[in-house]
Amino acid sequence: MPDLVDKALTAKRESKHVEFKESFDTTSSQEWCEITKDIVAIANSGGGIILFGVDNTGSPCATSLAAIASLDPADVTNKISKYTGIVDLEFEIRELKKGKKQLIGFLIQPVAIPIVFRKPGTYDIGRGKQRTAFSVGTVYFRHGAKSEPGTSDDIRRVIERQLEVIRKSWVKGVRKVVQAPRGSQIVAVQPSGRAPQEAALATTVHVVKDPSATPVLLTRDGKKGTGTFIHEEISEGIFDEINNVIDANNALAKGQVHFFLGQPVYFRIYAERQYVQQPSSSIRLLLHSAVHDFYAPGLFWLTSLTPKQSAITFAALFLQPKSPHIHYLMRLAILLGKDCYEWLYCKWHKKWGKHPQPPSFYWTFKEMIFRLDKLPPPIVAARAAPTSRFAARDGSTVLGTELVDNPEKAATMLSESCMAVFQGDRNARSIARNLDFFAYAPAIQRKASQITNAILSEISDKEAGDLAEEIEDE
Repeated sequence: MPDLVDKALTAKRESKHVEFKESFDTTSSQEWCEITKDIVAIANSGGGIILFGVDNTGSPCATSLAAIASLDPADVTNKISKYTGIVDLEFEIRELKKGKKQLIGFLIQPVAIPIVFRKPGTYDIGRGKQRTAFSVGTVYFRHGAKSEPGTSDDIRRVIERQLEVIRKSWVKGVRKVVQAPRGSQIVAVQPSGRAPQEAALATTVHVVKDPSATPVLLTRDGKKGTGTFIHEEISEGIFDEINNVIDANNALAKGQVHFFLGQPVYFRIYAERQYVQQPSSSIRLLLHSAVHDFYAPGLFWLTSLTPKQSAITFAALFLQPKSPHIHYLMRLAILLGKDCYEWLYCKWHKKWGKHPQPPSFYWTFKEMIFRLDKLPPPIVAARAAPTSRFAARDGSTVLGTELVDNPEKAATMLSESCMAVFQGDRNARSIARNLDFFAYAPAIQRKASQITNAILSEISDKEAGDLAEEIEDE
């Protein structure tokens, strides 16, 4: 951080990345709590420096820094981990000089996942009283020259910072791309023994039928890789980024089933859903957020969960319906087949059939069932007409009827639409929702009986809930 050190030595006031302190009593519990708060806030805010031996204008002062200079960085991180648990914090203590005065700098690197305090930072202030520098579950950031509890904007900036890191790693990860020799044939090789869609997303490779071509060793180990090959460092970077974002949300959620980071970030994760490797609790949170919060694509999560885990999410829609989210249950029922959609229709007919003004979704569902006489379930579930066309990124369009037989193509287009939402295209949200049903229809239908039985078991003899107020599809 040479630029940051120079900036700190020439600064006249504190800032988001620069903190001034005249001294630091290494024997004081109070000062350890306060310095821990500042270090964590700076790390969460993108890194920075704490400069010791200067006043609040950055001018050197006559303070002994011997005790600070003798600190071991490992001891400082151990002190911090007492309040945060084990964290990946890169920290350096450096001797600096301003004019003829010796100073000490704590150089703090940014963290990928915001550090959350697991224990309170309390200290004695005399007369049997204590003061708290930070509480359990708080996440501190720098707001100007102050270390304060974080906001959703702070978390959003962390994610944007990490996205920029991964973009740079993508560029770095691409070593070089060469053309095949003239006259060579490109042969697509797809391994057997795996589901077609999974293979297309993860393992399809291309080779040239040229005995003089450079041999290529496919490996995750960059040191062992040979030939000219786009190394998996790219996908590894995406893998880390996506999982770090989910971990950050879980830290903020504190056990709540809620995705705090917003709809655009959710769509960004779904665009790279194949790289998510999380416990089932996190996958359930993502499915719940798609179905109950964002009305967004989420069937991939359903294929990753047990039927019982998935049933909890969809049963909640039946018992406490809200619009437009209730359409998710209707569309899934169509995909699951006759046992599911007839059961759901009977339940709703019992509640709404003789009502003077049934909710609109009741009539919509009845119409969807009627359409199944002429159209395959994925078309009906995707709310598409036989002539509906979906635009791909290259400008071409594909008929919905073609996507029924090509879920791999639908999955690719789905990822493109999710990225478009992340980049600000609000219209791409409905396209992504619809493509989701084409992409995962085969996987859902293979588990249809288990999922249906789990939903029926979860709901049992409970009656359908009344429709809550309609929520705008944002």
